[in-house]
Amino acid sequence: MKVPQSTLGLVIAAVLVGVAGCGSGGEPTSEPPPAETSSAAEPTAEATPEETTAPEEPTSSGEASEAPAEEAPAEEIVITIRNFEYEMPETVPAGAEITVVNEDTAPHTVTTTETEDFDAIVQGGETTTFTAPSEPGEYPFFCTYHPNMTGTLVVSSDG
Repeated sequence: MKVPQSTLGLVIAAVLVGVAGCGSGGEPTSEPPPAETSSAAEPTAEATPEETTAPEEPTSSGEASEAPAEEAPAEEIVITIRNFEYEMPETVPAGAEITVVNEDTAPHTVTTTETEDFDAIVQGGETTTFTAPSEPGEYPFFCTYHPNMTGTLVVSSDG
């Protein structure tokens, strides 16, 4: 008799865990299906008026999110190192904090060539930050480990 009771206990526990898992998973997944449903529902004549309104709203909010997205990069300035090359913004504000993301496995640096304004060392797969010079101008830089990697940080008076 103990075997059936313990088996029954395990079954009940499994059902409770399954219900709890479905309940918590159901809430987050309830949002994506309406987006998918709107795409699938557009061909359906009955759901088209309701679903047409829903996609217009995300489009509007998407446009609204694009405006803040344009402001966010102005605040977060990133130099990405990928495939032994620097990818960076055209200009940065004077005194801005710059994040260096190294997507390579090798270590790299962002080191000024003519002055000692900055020397950021970043290991492979890691991130570091440094502060842009406070004076506007062009600041050539290179990687001390890989001298063929070069770039120019253009500091503007914005900021």
